Amino acid sequence: MLPEITKMRLGQLESNVARVLLLINDYEVELLDESDPGIKNKYRRRIENLRKQYNNYESELLLIQEQLTTKQPQEQISTIKGKLEQIDEKLNWIGKGQAALYQSLLSHFTIEETNIIKPMARQLEESQLAEVESVLGTIESTHVNEEETKLIVRQLRQVLALAQEKGLALPNGNEAIVNVLNHPTIDTKHALKISIPIIPFVLSYESELGLGAGFKVREAWDRWRTKTRSDR
Repeated sequence: MLPEITKMRLGQLESNVARVLLLINDYEVELLDESDPGIKNKYRRRIENLRKQYNNYESELLLIQEQLTTKQPQEQISTIKGKLEQIDEKLNWIGKGQAALYQSLLSHFTIEETNIIKPMARQLEESQLAEVESVLGTIESTHVNEEETKLIVRQLRQVLALAQEKGLALPNGNEAIVNVLNHPTIDTKHALKISIPIIPFVLSYESELGLGAGFKVREAWDRWRTKTRSDR
């Protein structure tokens, strides 16, 4: 059996880690929703303090594990480790500047649309976030041929259906975008704009789906990216 002091330390550690995870979730939401620079800096300072707490809790867990002489309480330790990993991932995501890119990307959409886009956007890498945000700006500021738009939206519908048939794991949240693309009354350019965040994932499956020369999404994506670079 575990000594009572060890049980108490593990219990306190588990509670503290859970509290920090809840706090960082709250601060993250506030940071993304807030526009005032002073308030944003306040939340960034609070998040930096959570990084210190995370480091302390990680060290404490390692120390407890080293001192255990009996069979470790694996389930409790795994729970604590899992929450520490979530905290580390969120802190890194905010620290790398992805939060700012994510917020900039969402600014292209209405409040209702952001609920559709958020789950997908959160899974984009930093470079992908920057690309998607730039492409959205290009599509909004330049004329996109109506026939090309229709073709791309049609191909995206087909590719997403094929990916589902083949059991390819698109990120969580793609179902909402699929529903928008398949809505019978949606404007084509609007459907294209909503689908932009899913294109990097679709392109990663080109070879698995056997997409050939008739696949125009890659061609259009490369052209849009080139234009965003030339406009800088």
